[in-house]
Amino acid sequence: MSPSENPDAEAEPARVPGDGIHLEATASDAARVYQSGRDQHIHHPRGVRDQRAAARDDPVRECPYPGLAAFGPEQAGWFFGRDKLVAELVTRLDQRQHTGGMQLVIAPSGAGKSSLLRAGLLPKLDHAALPGSDRWPKVVLTPTVDPLWVLAANLARLTDTDVLTLVGDLAEDPSRCVAQLADAVRDRADDPHARVVVVVDQFEELFTLCTDDRQRRAFIEVLVRLAGGPTGGGDPIGVVVVGLRVDFYAACVDHPRLRAALQDAPLVVGPMSDEELREAISFPANDVGLAVEPGLVELLLHDLGSTAEIGANGVTSYEAGRLPLLAHALRASWQQRDGSVLTVQGYRHTGHIRHAVATTAEEVYANLDGAGRLLAQSLFLRLTKIGDGTEDTRRRVPRAELLDSGTDPAAAAAVVDAFTRARLLTQQRDTVEITHEVLLRSWPRLREWIDTDRVGRLTQQNLEEAATAWHHHGGDQSLLYRGFQLDTAHNWASTAPHNGLSPTAQGFLTASTRARRRSTRRRTTTIAALATLTLVASTTAVIAVVQRGESVHQRDSAVYSRVLAEADQLRGTDTSLSAQLNLVAHRMQPDDETYTRLLNAENTPLSTPLPPHKDQVSSAVFSPDGHTLATGGKDNTVRLWNVTDPTRPTQLGQSLTTNIHDAVYSLAFSPDSRVLAVAENDKTVSLWNVADPARPIALGQPLVGHRNAVSSVAFSPDGHILATGSADKSVLLWDVTDPTQPKVLGQPLVGPTDIVWSVAFSPDGHTLAVGDSDKSVWLWNITDPTQPKVLGQPLTGGHSNMIISVAFSPDGRTLATGSGDQTVRLWNVADPTQPKVLGQPLTGHTNIVLSVAFSPDGHTLASASGDQTVRLWNVSDPNQPTPLGQPLAGHTNAVASVAFSPDGRTLATGSYDSSVRLWALPDTLLTGHADAVRAVAFSPDGRTLATAGYDRSLRLWNLTDPRGPTPLGGALIGSTAALASVAFSQDGRTLATGSFDQTARLWNVTDPARPKALGQLTSHAGAVMSVAFSPDGHTLATGGYDKAVSLWNVTDPARPRALGQPLKGYGGSVNSVVFSPDGHTLATGGTDGLLRLWNVSDPGRAALLGLPLTGHNNIVWTVAFSPDGHLLASGSGDQSVRLWDVTDPVRPKTLGQLTGHTNTVYSVAFSPDGRTIASGSSDTTVRLWHIADPNHPTALGRPLTGHTNYVYSVAFSPDGHTLASGSADKSARLWEVPVERDIGRICSATRDTLTAPQWQNYVGNGMPYAPPCG
Repeated sequence: MSPSENPDAEAEPARVPGDGIHLEATASDAARVYQSGRDQHIHHPRGVRDQRAAARDDPVRECPYPGLAAFGPEQAGWFFGRDKLVAELVTRLDQRQHTGGMQLVIAPSGAGKSSLLRAGLLPKLDHAALPGSDRWPKVVLTPTVDPLWVLAANLARLTDTDVLTLVGDLAEDPSRCVAQLADAVRDRADDPHARVVVVVDQFEELFTLCTDDRQRRAFIEVLVRLAGGPTGGGDPIGVVVVGLRVDFYAACVDHPRLRAALQDAPLVVGPMSDEELREAISFPANDVGLAVEPGLVELLLHDLGSTAEIGANGVTSYEAGRLPLLAHALRASWQQRDGSVLTVQGYRHTGHIRHAVATTAEEVYANLDGAGRLLAQSLFLRLTKIGDGTEDTRRRVPRAELLDSGTDPAAAAAVVDAFTRARLLTQQRDTVEITHEVLLRSWPRLREWIDTDRVGRLTQQNLEEAATAWHHHGGDQSLLYRGFQLDTAHNWASTAPHNGLSPTAQGFLTASTRARRRSTRRRTTTIAALATLTLVASTTAVIAVVQRGESVHQRDSAVYSRVLAEADQLRGTDTSLSAQLNLVAHRMQPDDETYTRLLNAENTPLSTPLPPHKDQVSSAVFSPDGHTLATGGKDNTVRLWNVTDPTRPTQLGQSLTTNIHDAVYSLAFSPDSRVLAVAENDKTVSLWNVADPARPIALGQPLVGHRNAVSSVAFSPDGHILATGSADKSVLLWDVTDPTQPKVLGQPLVGPTDIVWSVAFSPDGHTLAVGDSDKSVWLWNITDPTQPKVLGQPLTGGHSNMIISVAFSPDGRTLATGSGDQTVRLWNVADPTQPKVLGQPLTGHTNIVLSVAFSPDGHTLASASGDQTVRLWNVSDPNQPTPLGQPLAGHTNAVASVAFSPDGRTLATGSYDSSVRLWALPDTLLTGHADAVRAVAFSPDGRTLATAGYDRSLRLWNLTDPRGPTPLGGALIGSTAALASVAFSQDGRTLATGSFDQTARLWNVTDPARPKALGQLTSHAGAVMSVAFSPDGHTLATGGYDKAVSLWNVTDPARPRALGQPLKGYGGSVNSVVFSPDGHTLATGGTDGLLRLWNVSDPGRAALLGLPLTGHNNIVWTVAFSPDGHLLASGSGDQSVRLWDVTDPVRPKTLGQLTGHTNTVYSVAFSPDGRTIASGSSDTTVRLWHIADPNHPTALGRPLTGHTNYVYSVAFSPDGHTLASGSADKSARLWEVPVERDIGRICSATRDTLTAPQWQNYVGNGMPYAPPCG
């Protein structure tokens, strides 16, 4: 019978291309056929195994579920549900035997990739799933802190080589080592086609544990060489499989070798289907003779998908990362089994899937004595890597180091062993680690340990990492802590527990302290000299004028140093006062140091404080017309402020007190700005006519209906409905079409089981979101407000504490929630009947999140916290939000309320310190890209900026608007992959982009508000990393991954054509191309670490000029000519910028080297006058350099900070007044190089921040009070 005749049958004929073999099989009923390469196998879910389970009465002593641990090769017989995925992986590896290349397996944490590799793939290879693979040597490893050493230790067994020798050889000459390995493997297997299988699990450790970038790159290079193929430089010698957590995808993109692998058919591990989950639950039980009580499987599937929905056709759309919870619940259920039966009751005893891990952990913890419990906290914290804006992860720690960190190693060993027996910790050889990251999320006690003093733990972690880098660089003095960093580290260390720091970190801290003492002694000597001179000046009548001048100079120098030190100290607690002190120093002694400090202030939100309330401020809201700010708090008043000019706010009339009898908790303006609603602690809401905000009028009597304090109020977008949420656990809807006669609509919205903290309407007015104390968010359909309906189940599982604030994005597709668990969550509510949590929690706050708000363009989210700060987040891609800059600091108590002005340029914050601040947000921050901004370029007239991103989009910005940069239309998407480069033609009419989709594209931007796509250039066989126009605009150069440069005639950009043959001879990717100002020379830099100069006077017959330029010892990422064409600058992975004299391009000469960056230099740019260079680096900073004397270049002040991730691109505007930078934090920033504008912004934004008492405190009595903006 054929499959068409029998719908219950399933046939899968299998063909492997090119081998002429044809395998077919047919299975009926529930049996299934799978094909893995040339291996075919059939599963019978019933029959033998069920008979065995039913017939067996003796106790079942084997547990077929590993719990939080991954399945290993020895447990392959119990590994079910992934047959299709294993078959797909084997098929891809079969193809890679011929094509080469690393095979990436990408999955969220907890999706099962480790089990797939260890219990799925490796046993198949051991059974010759690939021809001869049963005889191939197999290496399975995780990178650890020393990935190259681990790899060498495994390969040394195959080559009979000393490990230390092999480590050095792999780093210096991986090609030769790989060739020797190939010979050894083939000799050992007696097979000329033998391969070595290298499986790298938990590849993310390369970024979380390894701090040595050079070792990281060498490790990647070896893997690439083993895998062979286009990027590996030859035939594959190994089968290389890499398991990667999906949240480290972006980290891999920054490595060209890994970027290629990411684009080469990675295998994505997603959730299992309903049928696969049933197999994973039932088949292992059957195999060991266990019966599964009817109903248990369905209950498990229901609980597994409890945070999602069950999709069509029974496909479970659970979060992929919840599989470890299921595995642990199954293991715990086995421990609660009834004889040889897994029972529903036993499963319920475990606490269900959601709580099973926590239940087990708590049982182990409860059985420890008091000292053991304290040790458990210390041990688990040392085994956790705290994320700063990212998810926390586990750390692998040497057992000896872990046990020796306390005073009683034996007691610590007992604690470790207890948690190991429960499979919550894993001990391998001489290391200990948390078995799975799910424990970090699912055990509330551990979560509490981590989040308690999170800032302190981050301080310790950063200190340890900085110390490691210092140690690896031979004690480099430039890497020592200074200023605020050192003070923070000292403050933490003074209260840290015994053995809280490693010896390296202790040495680093000591060295930093000694360096500061030396600096302080020099300053003290200066001040002492000043004091002596001053004394002499006051008691001696005959002192020369020159001596008096020197005395004043000495005094001013001492005060200058003190002011800068105070500014550093305040940077983390009051950015506005810090900026004013920097300006004081600049007024006293303008130099490079103060110049770059003022540049940094331009990209920092700065605030103006309003006259304070008499008690805590609970709410601050802007009117929709942007002219008025309302603030209210526990002083039982509401104040209205004229903020038409937010730098000069003034109070309007008297405070609102009539009808206000108690603390004010929440305020809301109607959409027309004419009515203000005030929610109070006395259970009422009062309405006010604020059409003339200087003369507000109470509208009737307060609204009465709640039985407890009213915590939140919100108007519907049409202004007809008012929603009120209360501590009485209810929400009321009011018809306020006539605000003088408000009416209750229908019955209270009952659903929340605890205090309602926040209510918010969706922009279309159809949905109401309600956040409450029971950790839930409720969504209501209020299209008919008289009959509101709950939309599905409440949103749970995202937070572990109360929901205090909710806010919809302007497009209504995203909901933000702030919680008592110190995090912010984003939810996809495009379909409010099926909301889904987006990405990971936004972490960084160290206290409860009290308020969240979206900017009007929806690209930025602000969160206010009890930690006294406000954080800004780039949410252009709500799946992957990123921090924007440093926290906004200035309040001295919890920040309870945050709100954007309607134009998005001002942020208002209200605090329990009784103050309200208006923050001027930098108009130099450009957001909109949903991924890294890889390239920036100015148009020749300086009126337009182009930004190109990894989100495939090109964006254009109008720089002529005096209010700040504005987008010119939406995103331009023509490429099918990430963009890597962008360039304008000299006439500004054409724009070129290079992309990872192997193409370059041309755009007509004659009218930048209406760009048009032109030609597409398709000669490259890899990503196009760089594009550059010749000065006459007739030629375009493109360089790419295919180790070639192509030249194109673009005289008619709609019909580009290739000029001659591609320029080759490169040893790797060409990362940067640039024409000299006269157009006769083309400079290129690439992965081989070399620079090449080409004569392109006739671009159809380009010729290499001399030998490649050497000097860098790592990848060259960027090259740039000076405006006069005499200098060439290059930036490299060796963390340096080099200068070259190319006056005679046939005989270039090495000039100075610029050092100071602490990571890869991705971009360099000359200022138009040729006297300054800007460089951008993966150390997240931009640096400026004096190069008036190119033989002796010097750093210009301190680094420019503001970006929170790699800086990929820098560019000067044609007039030299503006510097643009693009970053992996998904933003671009503008820096106004003349500081006059920066000074003006500081003064307008901070005004009277520096009072006379503060002057005396921070500047001293030696200088008369002279505020810098006075």
